[in-house]
Amino acid sequence: MSNHVLREYDTVIRGSNSGWFGARFTLNGGAFDALAALIERDMPKDSSENLSAVASFTRVSGQPALKFQQWVGLIRLPDGTTLEILPKTFDRGDDPAACRALLMRMLSATDERFKVAPAADLDPARMPLFEVFLAYALHGFRAAIRRGVPHAYVAVREERAGLRGRLDMTRQMRQLPSRAHRLHVTYDEYLPNRPETRLVRSSVERIANLSNQAATRRSARETLLALDGVPSSADIKADFGAWRLERGHAHFAPLEALCRLVLLELNPVVGGATVRALSVMFDMNRLFESYVAQLLKRDHPDWLIRTQVQDQFLGQVSGALVFKLKPDLLLQLPNGEVVVADTKWKRLDRAASPTYGVAREDVYQMLAYSHKYQSGQPTPRLWLLYPRLPNLPEQLPIIALPEGRILEICQLEL
Repeated sequence: MSNHVLREYDTVIRGSNSGWFGARFTLNGGAFDALAALIERDMPKDSSENLSAVASFTRVSGQPALKFQQWVGLIRLPDGTTLEILPKTFDRGDDPAACRALLMRMLSATDERFKVAPAADLDPARMPLFEVFLAYALHGFRAAIRRGVPHAYVAVREERAGLRGRLDMTRQMRQLPSRAHRLHVTYDEYLPNRPETRLVRSSVERIANLSNQAATRRSARETLLALDGVPSSADIKADFGAWRLERGHAHFAPLEALCRLVLLELNPVVGGATVRALSVMFDMNRLFESYVAQLLKRDHPDWLIRTQVQDQFLGQVSGALVFKLKPDLLLQLPNGEVVVADTKWKRLDRAASPTYGVAREDVYQMLAYSHKYQSGQPTPRLWLLYPRLPNLPEQLPIIALPEGRILEICQLEL
């Protein structure tokens, strides 16, 4: 199995061998065709498995190629080739460790599957992303199991020497004379055998089988000891459908997403031995937006912060509302002021002073937001939030817009 590290907007070219050759990355024919098939699968538009936006088809020097867009994550191909697509950390060049660390920091703040604190010996920056995902999932399982494994009353029917529970008269009447001294009984026993625990055990077993890290495999085996008495899931789909937790087992609730990550998204085996391509991908635009919202909530707990508000329209046609507005962030400050903010996972251009490359269409969009969400404010403030770049001024110029509006270009330290 080979692991290759790429970045947003990198291009993958179909070739005879896989790897970086100078500034060009190529995949052998079989791996490239599998990647292309994964990208162009006919999936519902709103499905998480629809990867049509992840990369676009092109040609380089006459060869078929795929150019990645603003998506990051992991793609594993049927031949075992793993592609890590990492974000470009604007202040640290192309260091894979820094890129991977940034991605995990953002996921830890925004994605429930990665919010558990990593183990002390886990170094996400220097482990392959596939191993990082497995280690995070395992650590989440261990943290929940330490707080208690859910139990449920399970009906037990057995033949035994003494009476326990209720005598099963139907089966007892059919008992052979030679076994008349044995009793058929039914009773309820409080056991950890339930859909949620079966899925967790199957997930931990899967991690032990998939990981190439000795520490992860050892930790998985130790975790299985804590699940003694819990069988593996015999029907994963049915157990997910039966996932129900009582109030006292709320600490197990986040594990459903982790089980789906391990058993479905990171599971390269379907139907026994038929290997398929898999992917766990994240839209950097949405991830950056969620990350910024978390940072603002952390630093300004007294602000009312709403994301993806969709209750206003720009126009009407014959009484029907049209052109729905959807600002990334709507901030209400303690003094009642409303600030409209949009996040932009883009590079500002140091050489394009005085606006530093802020897109004209982004400014038009902010004016539309302000018209609907800030009417009546004496000096409406608008924010465009970008990742911080080195060698840019700490404070960028404020852009004056019509009717007293001001547009502030803000940089966030990642």
